[in-house]
Amino acid sequence: MNKNPIKMQKGKNVIKHIVLVLILTIVNRAFSQMIKLEGTYSNLASLQEHYNFYVFDNNGKFDFHSGASLGDDQFGKGTYRIIENLLILNYNKTEPIEVAHHVSKIWINNLKTIDIHFRFFDFNSTPLPFVNVIYKDSLSQNGYNGIVANKEGEAELNLTKENGDLNLVISNLENSQYEFTLDKKYNYIISVYLQKVGTGLPIRNQIDTLEIIEHSPKYFIAKNKDGSVTTWRKRED
Repeated sequence: MNKNPIKMQKGKNVIKHIVLVLILTIVNRAFSQMIKLEGTYSNLASLQEHYNFYVFDNNGKFDFHSGASLGDDQFGKGTYRIIENLLILNYNKTEPIEVAHHVSKIWINNLKTIDIHFRFFDFNSTPLPFVNVIYKDSLSQNGYNGIVANKEGEAELNLTKENGDLNLVISNLENSQYEFTLDKKYNYIISVYLQKVGTGLPIRNQIDTLEIIEHSPKYFIAKNKDGSVTTWRKRED
């Protein structure tokens, strides 16, 4: 007669626990092996103005783009891995981009006015024609005034010299708006380099982890870090 029924029961529980762990491990591995991502996956309908999608290849690389009709708001590229049911996206191949900026040459004199000469370029140093320059002007009826660059991409302002700042807003249809401030005591020659509309902001040195809770050849459903759930459908086009 067995005098240690408690020990036998504990042994059976340990065996059941080990078997359960093995089963879950096998299921997880089988699930991860079933997950194959290749092609373009979006969480928005194809006819919407906005877009948000990943492009996966079978070499473990991906591209990401998010934006609207004017172009990307954000973009990135990198490598991805699938470990069990986790999709790990490493934005380690995105390159930084150049942003709008200006370079100033400056001088002083004893005149009562200042001269500001603008030259507008893209990032290839090609002149940009017909760029708008808007600035605050207390003498104007609506509080603002402005000038437009000529076809050579040049414009000039002549203003009363005074203490204070001059706030400038630079814009045209093909390039993103750019703002900066000048001191109204000085004269300038300013070269302004404008960024193309739709370039977007690059995502770099970021790792995102999505938990895949359902998968098929045409879609996958993922739980995000904040607990929200998103369906990514494969595009057929």
